[in-house]
Amino acid sequence: MDLVYSFIYNLNIENSTVVAAISGGPDSMLLLDILLNLRDKLNIKIIVAHVHHNLRQESDEEAKQVEKFCIENNLIFEMMKIENYPNDKFSEEKARKIRYEFFDKIVKKYKSNILFTAHHGDDLIETVLMRITRGSSLRGYAGFSKLSTRLGYKIARPLIYLTKNEIEKILNKKNIWYAKDMSNHDDSYTRNRYRKYILPELKKESSKIHYKFIDFNNKLLIANQYIEKESERFYKKCVNSDYIIIDKFNKLDQIIKIYVLEKFLNDIYKEDISNISNRHINIIIDYMMNKTNSTIDLPNNKEAIIEYNKFKIIEKVSIVKYEYTFTDKIILQNGDIIEVDNSTNLTSNYVIHLNSEEIKLPFHVRNKQKKDRMRVKNMSGTKSISDIFTDFKLPKEFRDSYPIVTDDTGEIIWIPGIKKSHLDRKKEEKYDIILKYNKGGIL
Repeated sequence: MDLVYSFIYNLNIENSTVVAAISGGPDSMLLLDILLNLRDKLNIKIIVAHVHHNLRQESDEEAKQVEKFCIENNLIFEMMKIENYPNDKFSEEKARKIRYEFFDKIVKKYKSNILFTAHHGDDLIETVLMRITRGSSLRGYAGFSKLSTRLGYKIARPLIYLTKNEIEKILNKKNIWYAKDMSNHDDSYTRNRYRKYILPELKKESSKIHYKFIDFNNKLLIANQYIEKESERFYKKCVNSDYIIIDKFNKLDQIIKIYVLEKFLNDIYKEDISNISNRHINIIIDYMMNKTNSTIDLPNNKEAIIEYNKFKIIEKVSIVKYEYTFTDKIILQNGDIIEVDNSTNLTSNYVIHLNSEEIKLPFHVRNKQKKDRMRVKNMSGTKSISDIFTDFKLPKEFRDSYPIVTDDTGEIIWIPGIKKSHLDRKKEEKYDIILKYNKGGIL
């Protein structure tokens, strides 16, 4: 217990308000007892934050017992009952999110800058082993730290120096009430299997094995902190707004690549980043190293595109085939305008001069179809539209929806802004129609 108290003293919380996450289980009740022992000495105001998960019949009674304990010890009691889980389905991740959003509110309400949680040494071992088994990042393998920050406040875990068995012995000796969650014995929960079958074997090797894990955890956190600092420096060099510059990325050391890519993905996925696995990371890095122009399917209806020395992630879009007929003017859904404008003096690819005797009206505008080919101006034979898009370096996400103009026979006359067909006429040649393309309504 000396290490527990020493840790709390070093937090410098004298004359302040602290929030304690108290479930009613043995770990949290010991935490609360420790804070009560320090209340007068440190002159702290203790706010108890209790989350009723609404999963067991006993939860109602446990909430009442925690509230009763608070009343008896002159503590402020704040409770939130989870009435519904997203999609009516419980998961540890969803519950944790709801729980910490509640803690955020309580910390803010009482103008505290610290939250105490009852994570102990066995929790750390279980977390590290589970993450090693599942696979994670270096930071992920580290589990949790003794002290961390969240939204401007600290989260302190002083019980990290104690085991579950030590905690229960102390509570029983002091005759302190605590709730017994029978679901902790249910083998259907992954953590319970580690707790029941793996931890006991490890403790046969060393009864203080959790200290080894604390040391291991600290070393991982220190290494992670250094790599994150280095990665941030390189991130600014090889990430440009919404894409990664592949040539610069490929020059980085492998571990820096992983961190840069994880940060890039995290900025996009945010709370859904857990859907990205190590497999996704490795595939993306491999593709970038080989500079393979390709599309990679990703979770949450997203896809990664690697092309033209850029790596970016876009939302998958269901391509809807379209075709419109027009004689004078057409405004496309994206705001692009194709119109007859015989007064323009432009000669770029945004304008085409046509002889009505060489084509069949009306005009049609549609998106790309398989095996589309065009007789390109000043070029013999035909060329596929796909190759024209590639040569033009048109981003992949625009290729399937980009407008193509044909005459009434289906012959491709023009790819507005990109290429003209052999039907384009010079100013000294005969023509009587000028088509103009205004991209987004602006030429």
